[in-house]
Amino acid sequence: MISSDEIPFNFHEENVLKKLEQKSSDIEKSLEQFKNNFEAVLFHNLAYSFGLKVNAFIFKQIAESIDFTIINKIRQNETQLESLLFGVSGWLENPEDEQMKIWKREFDFIKAKFLISDLKFHPKFLRLRPPNFPTIRLSQLANLYNQHHNLFSKIISAKNSGELFEIFKNIKASAYWDLHFNFGKISTINHPKTLSKDFIELIILNTILPLKYTYHKYHNEEIAGEILNFYKNIPAEKNSIINDWNKIGLKIKSALESQSLIYHFKNSCEEKNCLNCSIGFKILKESSNA
Repeated sequence: MISSDEIPFNFHEENVLKKLEQKSSDIEKSLEQFKNNFEAVLFHNLAYSFGLKVNAFIFKQIAESIDFTIINKIRQNETQLESLLFGVSGWLENPEDEQMKIWKREFDFIKAKFLISDLKFHPKFLRLRPPNFPTIRLSQLANLYNQHHNLFSKIISAKNSGELFEIFKNIKASAYWDLHFNFGKISTINHPKTLSKDFIELIILNTILPLKYTYHKYHNEEIAGEILNFYKNIPAEKNSIINDWNKIGLKIKSALESQSLIYHFKNSCEEKNCLNCSIGFKILKESSNA
């Protein structure tokens, strides 16, 4: 019953703004908790995104367990930054090779210097493809903060999706991971573990744009339109929900439309909320007038 003709005017814009408001509400709660420190909240939310579905909450717990002032103090030293993330993950207690011994020494030093808690978090490997292993993703997160010492200001000042993409395009795991996916186990595949284009777009859509929106929304009346333009200039996502919309004939051209339809599916279709759905209402109205 659904076709592109049934999509109401501004349907996608309204859905994405609703989604942004929801995410903005969560960000504002985090800002209250962390004393309005946008840089710390960015770090926590980036960690969540780097963890993907399997490790999102664990990665965020890792990030929130570390005072962001410590990240700022050691970010110029990528080995120390990695060792901190790996140590808090509980991976350095029994070193299996020389590089692990280096990370352990650095972590023991940082732990003593900054009085890091003994609490450990344990990311999961189950049901993950090797490029998404938590070892790789945490190393990439460390590289991001090592490469960009003014990451927050770069993100906030970016004028378009191309500028945001530039921030992430050269991020990669450290050299150890060229030959490893896990500690102590040499891989037959030898190549740098860089961020894929799809992964970068996922980070921009789910973390960066909601944070930009939240930061600007109280002192920039034009921010809603500006953020929507970012979505319009990013390709549509590819996932099972979007595949189902494609199957019924919708041509989804941009992330604005894919984000809208994912939001709509989760909040209307799955909830069988047809009477409060603008598409459903339009179809039912046309049926009753037929």
